[in-house]
Amino acid sequence: MSRAYPEDIQGRLFILGVIHRDDRGAELLQKWLSSITPEVITLEFSNYGLTFRKERGMEYKKRLEAVLNKMKDDNEPYNRDALSQLFAYINMPYEYEVTSRYAEEHNASLHLIDMDDFSYLKLQKTDELFEEKNIRQLLYGETGTGGSKEKAAARLFFEKGVRVFPYTDEMYIRDKYVSSRISVLMKHHKHKQFLHICGWQHLQDPYGLYAPFNPGKAFFYDKTFCV
Repeated sequence: MSRAYPEDIQGRLFILGVIHRDDRGAELLQKWLSSITPEVITLEFSNYGLTFRKERGMEYKKRLEAVLNKMKDDNEPYNRDALSQLFAYINMPYEYEVTSRYAEEHNASLHLIDMDDFSYLKLQKTDELFEEKNIRQLLYGETGTGGSKEKAAARLFFEKGVRVFPYTDEMYIRDKYVSSRISVLMKHHKHKQFLHICGWQHLQDPYGLYAPFNPGKAFFYDKTFCV
């Protein structure tokens, strides 16, 4: 059964699909913010994820730097791309850093609306991931980053309609939750322009969870809108 939304929500939402931990992400996101000039920003990031990085991010960074220094002292080779991805995993996401700065400078409101439960489950594996043996294994990995693979997968999807990554049950649950949160926020921020920032795969929206908003959509490496 389709959900009924007030007519005044239609056309007020723009969805920007990004690649998480992308090396050009901050630069690209800043450009899109300048172009869209949203008044309300919703972000695919949880409050749990924010608190976790604030409270424990430095601890994991020190673990990583200790292993890296040992490898350098012993002249061991390491994958710089893998190192960059590990730092990006524990650092504050560029999406949060860029949107926080934009919101402060432009008197916009920023809302973290992803689900804490899924964030909790994923981040519980961080202790194991940042054990020395696992850090070493990752730093010995093959050249190339998950980001580059995602760029290729995104191109296949947007240009040829080929889906390399499936739309999972988890994505459906999260999108259903997020779209409901956006609807509630729209009732409190009447007539304001919304921007939702999420991983590019959520642009697929095969169940039409965002369709009632009649949103504009774009992948942040593109210069034009998509639907």
